[in-house]
Amino acid sequence: MTGDNSVFVIAHHGRLQKYFDAKGIRYGVQWQIARLVTMGHMSYEDVAIPELDRLKGPNQLAAPLVDNLYGGNSSENVEVSEVFFSREREATSPWKELDHEYERANSQERFHRHPDGWYGGRVHFSASLKLYNYASKGSESSNYKIVLNRPELGCSTRLSRQFGSYAIIRVRVARKMMNKARSALITFFSQRFLLCGIVYRAFYAKDSSVFLGATNELLESLPCLPLHACPPPPSFMNFLNWHNPIEVNSSQSMAKWASRFALGLSNSVPGIDLNPNDILPADDIVAGDSVMTDGCGFINLAAMKKMCAIFNWDTCPTAIQCRIAGAKGLLIVHPDSFTNNSEPPCVWLRPSQIKIKYPVGIPLPKAQVTIDVLRSSHLRCPSCLSAEIIVNLAENGVPYGVFLDLTRQNLDDIVDKLLAWDGPAAMFELWCHVAQAGGVIGARKAREAAGEARMRGLSEKGDEEDEEDEDDLESFGYSPQSAAWWADELSGCPSSIAETILVMLDAGFTPQDCPYLADKIKNFARSSVKTYVKHPRLEVSMSCTAWMVPDPCGILAPDEVQILTRDAKFLQPDGTISHFVVGDVLLARYPCKLPTDVRKVTAVVKPQLSNYVDVIVCPVQGSRRFADILAGGDYDGDKAIAIWQPTIVTSFKNAPLHHSFPPGDLLSNFNRDGCSVSDLIKEHEFHPSMTGARIQSFLLGGLQSNTLVGKYSNFHDVAIYTLGYNHKETIRLAYMFCHVLDSAKSGLTVLPEVLQRDTHKYQKRAPSWKETDEEATLHEQNELNVSRPHTLPEFIMDAITREARCYGNIKLSKVQSVVPEATFKDTALLKPWDDAKERVARMRLLDQDHAARMDLELSRIQAHVEEIFPEYKVKVRSGGFTMHKIERRQDILRGLTRQFARNPAPECLCFSEDELAHLKASYAYKIDPEGKFPFCVAMRDMGYIKARSRGPSKAVSHAFYDKFTIKKSLFR
Repeated sequence: MTGDNSVFVIAHHGRLQKYFDAKGIRYGVQWQIARLVTMGHMSYEDVAIPELDRLKGPNQLAAPLVDNLYGGNSSENVEVSEVFFSREREATSPWKELDHEYERANSQERFHRHPDGWYGGRVHFSASLKLYNYASKGSESSNYKIVLNRPELGCSTRLSRQFGSYAIIRVRVARKMMNKARSALITFFSQRFLLCGIVYRAFYAKDSSVFLGATNELLESLPCLPLHACPPPPSFMNFLNWHNPIEVNSSQSMAKWASRFALGLSNSVPGIDLNPNDILPADDIVAGDSVMTDGCGFINLAAMKKMCAIFNWDTCPTAIQCRIAGAKGLLIVHPDSFTNNSEPPCVWLRPSQIKIKYPVGIPLPKAQVTIDVLRSSHLRCPSCLSAEIIVNLAENGVPYGVFLDLTRQNLDDIVDKLLAWDGPAAMFELWCHVAQAGGVIGARKAREAAGEARMRGLSEKGDEEDEEDEDDLESFGYSPQSAAWWADELSGCPSSIAETILVMLDAGFTPQDCPYLADKIKNFARSSVKTYVKHPRLEVSMSCTAWMVPDPCGILAPDEVQILTRDAKFLQPDGTISHFVVGDVLLARYPCKLPTDVRKVTAVVKPQLSNYVDVIVCPVQGSRRFADILAGGDYDGDKAIAIWQPTIVTSFKNAPLHHSFPPGDLLSNFNRDGCSVSDLIKEHEFHPSMTGARIQSFLLGGLQSNTLVGKYSNFHDVAIYTLGYNHKETIRLAYMFCHVLDSAKSGLTVLPEVLQRDTHKYQKRAPSWKETDEEATLHEQNELNVSRPHTLPEFIMDAITREARCYGNIKLSKVQSVVPEATFKDTALLKPWDDAKERVARMRLLDQDHAARMDLELSRIQAHVEEIFPEYKVKVRSGGFTMHKIERRQDILRGLTRQFARNPAPECLCFSEDELAHLKASYAYKIDPEGKFPFCVAMRDMGYIKARSRGPSKAVSHAFYDKFTIKKSLFR
């Protein structure tokens, strides 16, 4: 049975659900059991009713027991790591947070911001769609299964704060499944889904993900909602109408109406609540049919100061990207000083920001009068140019030699700073460079900030999941699983190469006398060079990236912008540092597909705009929105790159503006689903039961358009390479890409005959400069790379790639020659063990019994270390270790460090716990002085030994250490 009324059971057992409710088994525990069921590692029949008493109580205590009871795991040395890894668990474990939601589900604020600063909706429940029974002859949708993942702590959204974390499930769909049977996927996701006694329905699809929402629907076999459905979920239509009331927004197209659910799923942090009367209107500035202020409203200082207090911002930002009521976009500080300094907190929203309308005369709920913050304004300097912008600059007059010089300069900066080891400040500068190049400080903050990393402008390591993560099914038994890139707190060894280098440098190791550190620096340099050579991103010292905002005072001329920063950080052509840019400047925005997507303008400084720092202020004068010229941008959070480097700016010529308008016949390439919300309401006026099914067909529309974006981007690349940048077909394909990118909102779909024709012409193997090593291997025996016609000049990216490879090899040779394979043995690290052996020898002359006891204890330490070392060599030195995902590698190493730390037990020895740790570390170094073993299992103790050998030192707790940094200004 398929369609709107069919039910797909993810995991559910009617009889057990009654016992779960009777014994108060919380949702986290039920999810963990359901996860093991969907993975095929157990069935509900394996759950013995008497065992459920062990799973009663808070998620924090009960949920981790599920793997031990039913997953075949043993509790491995919890006592050893109880003190350690507490910060990692605090930042990544979802169970405590889920208990908070359980306790506050019936409070007045529910999951919105409480007076103590807590807010909910931060537990991510996710799953993966899998194909099974490949040989089956049934329909493809009948071969789908949903496998639940481990819950994770992460970002919050408006919808998860309103309805609770349990109410939203994200199902990831592998790309190859998307390409094969999209219609089967839509049919599959149009069903109802039953999980742990709750019926879920799909309400949005985008980027290979389908989002399911909890409903209050009941089944014949499910006469009432389970107790863990708290607060009780709404009906499916009430869920949709709470966020985007369908009748009030009847003037929208259905495609645009469906796309608005992305606003409720935006990662956000709740800020202050406003009185609905303090959400005020402001007119847009309009010139012809161009909205000059599109996407940007105002906020007064009273509101911004309250936000600063909540988020602990050092200073009030110029702008915030947010969601409030049915609006999205930026809010910038109001330009009028009297209005700006008045109370109470207010915001002014423009018509261009209002995406969802709510019924007039009905008070808005708390969630919709809260300023939900996505990000605050910050400026990054310098910026890196990707291939799209490089190609545009080269096609608009910048000489190739400029880019080749930058390529060599970038590679010099990467390598030379890593090899500058001489001088009194050399190790401090090396520490500073590695911290910046490896993004260490930002990554540390982001890990602990968890769901607030983006809002705080921190660089967060990507959480990209494999499209086809089958390994996750097999590695479920490795529990407890570590969080990616967290240090092993037991050994003190960081996870990333960059952090390892820092920890060793600040302990007193130097690459000249430590082969392990020298090897780490060599690997870091090699990895950095290879990454750069594979995808050259040219760093331009005189450049920055920031949000574009419309001129709030209306004083900038049409070709003027203002770029100010709060701190002096802009490198000037004369070598000085300034807080502003003046003169000719290039502005660019991604996606940069058209010749006009980079423009030369004039940077000026206006006293009236002196408060607008860390943003790029754009003019509202003229006949067209400035941001629109740059790849169809607006002011709802679009960033621009500004470049004022004379070698680039001087020779650049603006492309003719006619390229910034789509071809007149472009829409003939598309079919438009013109169904509006009002059309749908009329269509099902007499058959309301059919409304939900029809609505879902639009809500799942994202499943149909996702793969075309990449296709048309590749088509455009091939056209640039074979036809030229300004060719009319290249321009058409650029606009095709932009329209496909926006198709979820516009309702446009590419005509089948157009797609077939474009595929036949432009679906070619990528140019060699763009192809990764993995892609090249796939095509080894098949199609050749697309070739550049002789009638066209050499392509800039071919020249840069060739130069990067050639010069990169020169720099790698320098790394190898400057960092030879060392054979140095550090006497400081051998000293604890050697001293102990000498003490035994001296003790034999005074007290043979005592000496024999001490010698026996040293022998036990020696035997234990020698027992671990071969296991380390098998597990870590084997070729397959680096092929594992980072979490798996961490788990292998942590298993070894637990064994290393566990024995001999200090209570059975005369040596103190600290002495024992230092002796084990020292002996590990003695048997592997040129290897990684001692540092992997005892980094912290190796650092203690080294630091003390260098003279006076100071112990620092990790809570302080992880916030330490060295500023570049110390070396100026």
